[in-house]
Amino acid sequence: MNKKPSKAQQGNELNKRTLKKVVAQIVLAQGNTFIKELLRSNNIQIGNTKADFAQNLNAAIDAGALTQGAIEAWLGEIEGWGNQHVYLFEPSAIPRTGIRSALEASKHAELLVRKVSYEFPVALSLSTINLTGDHLSITWHRGRGGWERAKAKDFQRDEGPDSFEYRAYRERFDRSVVRFEWRLSDPYSAIMIQLPNEGDEHEKALNQVWQDLKEAGLLPRPLNKIRLSPAFKKIGRNTAAIVQSTRLLAQGGHVDLVSTQTEGGIEAVEAVREVRRGVDDANFLAADGMFSFAEEKYKQLSRTIKMEGHGLDSRLRIWVQCKRDDVYFVLSVIWANNSA
Repeated sequence: MNKKPSKAQQGNELNKRTLKKVVAQIVLAQGNTFIKELLRSNNIQIGNTKADFAQNLNAAIDAGALTQGAIEAWLGEIEGWGNQHVYLFEPSAIPRTGIRSALEASKHAELLVRKVSYEFPVALSLSTINLTGDHLSITWHRGRGGWERAKAKDFQRDEGPDSFEYRAYRERFDRSVVRFEWRLSDPYSAIMIQLPNEGDEHEKALNQVWQDLKEAGLLPRPLNKIRLSPAFKKIGRNTAAIVQSTRLLAQGGHVDLVSTQTEGGIEAVEAVREVRRGVDDANFLAADGMFSFAEEKYKQLSRTIKMEGHGLDSRLRIWVQCKRDDVYFVLSVIWANNSA
């Protein structure tokens, strides 16, 4: 499962056969909405099912209508964005002008020429380092493979006096992405983890990020985490966001305010809304909440983003797959509301 990439996969052009394999293993693992966008933006017939998508993508590769560059640009916007946990940290103290030279002098220098990884490593592994303009983006991948039933491919066959029944399984691939993202003009950096927050999963992922960043010459020690409770408190009063629930935590107890309505959130429930307005947030140490940023109100978004905030962990959870710009917009809202 831990496949060694070829020289072509390290940065040169992939042949059409390999590019079709990328489609089967990576592209089709993304959401249907985003696959349709890839097809539409390249003037390729769309279809209705994943099988249609695969057939049309492969035909477009054969015809030269879909290139490796187009797929890589699309993956950079889609894969590893959303369906993730996000932690914000202070930015590295390394001078901006020294980042590239530090990377080039490190043991990971060869990753600077890789735009996209096509690997499915069994263990979380550093995959790419991209430094463009004022944006540093570093990714890790962990792959997973398995077999799922494909009943439509089952068949029976008689051989002499015996009958045989064949049951089909289709091999599927999936991979999780961990990101270190720092737009150098931002007063924060982010670690984004597409792994379940179970046991020590996040602790191990964070430790690996810190170790690899240290080996890359970017920081001598882990960065300080930024508290996010002030943002969750303020957004809990923000009528532009739909606040499904908010929890305010104090020493020895907490207060929960919840809307059970499918639309409108707390603001649509008069009694709960009035209680929320009467609460002094300064009396509470931390806050959690479940929020939705509707694309109808936030025109910058490509879709409605459902987000869960965890104040004590200083962590937010984005519940839908989305685009890179969507994640950064949500982070800009969090940051704008995070003044103490």
